[in-house]
Amino acid sequence: MRRILYDCSQFQWIDLANPSKEELDQLQHEFLLHPAFLVDCLDPAHLPKYETAGPITFFILRIFDIDSEPTADTLQTLTRKISVFIGPKFIITVHRLDPGFFAELIDRCFLEIKHQMGTSDNNTVLSIPHALVKFLNRALRTYHIPLENAEDDLEHIENRFFQEEADVATYQALHIMRRRLSLMKRILLHSLDVVQRLSPASQGSSPVFQDLRESVQSLIFLTDELLEDTTNFLGLQISLSSQKTNEVVRVLTVFSVFFMPLTFIVGVYGMNFKIMPELQAEHGYYYIWAIMIAIVITITVWFKRKKWI
Repeated sequence: MRRILYDCSQFQWIDLANPSKEELDQLQHEFLLHPAFLVDCLDPAHLPKYETAGPITFFILRIFDIDSEPTADTLQTLTRKISVFIGPKFIITVHRLDPGFFAELIDRCFLEIKHQMGTSDNNTVLSIPHALVKFLNRALRTYHIPLENAEDDLEHIENRFFQEEADVATYQALHIMRRRLSLMKRILLHSLDVVQRLSPASQGSSPVFQDLRESVQSLIFLTDELLEDTTNFLGLQISLSSQKTNEVVRVLTVFSVFFMPLTFIVGVYGMNFKIMPELQAEHGYYYIWAIMIAIVITITVWFKRKKWI
């Protein structure tokens, strides 16, 4: 579906939602777009990128999908792609987003621009860099919600760790969270590269692009911090598991130390030899018990002095 989002003397903003191959071919011939751009435009798993060919600039954005599942951790299930073509007199956006969501995204961009310019006039003339920065800022802001949710989830998981309530489900949630955060960091790093390469073309609007760069960098910093916390929690889980295993081994070792000398004694006197010293001792049974009890007491006292038990 093709529609005009904005039209003024400066430029025209054209939007294509769920375009067919015929619509893209028509777009290519109408605006003289490079065929390689359309190939990347059709690739659903493409990461953010920036390219130029003559007067045409092409870049890809990936925005967070608010309808994605909480366990989504792949590029296509977690994000949605937007392809953007920029010419001297036009902006073209191509996507497969929900039309309502994209319309709300664009409307908020225009509202921010009008508020910043101090006007509510629908005939306000915008420039391409100004409209582009607001669009990029609004699109990348979609990552705020999942990052804030991840921060809350990590705080909850931290409480469960200290309350010794962590279970397999908690560890699985941590693993999925780390995969999601790692993917978001990768996307944001590519998005930052797009923003940085767009900035020189903004000319007089460079301070606005600087704010956009700082916004993306803050998202990357937050993602990095959360990713580090998640990795630390997983490392803590491994350490706790090792500690529990070591505790079990220590207890078993203590028991084995107690029983080894006793087993040796009863093993010797359990051998079936006809001629064997002390077999005819009247109180031999009690002597053996006394010796074994003395050995146990000696080992216990020694372990306590070593603070092993």
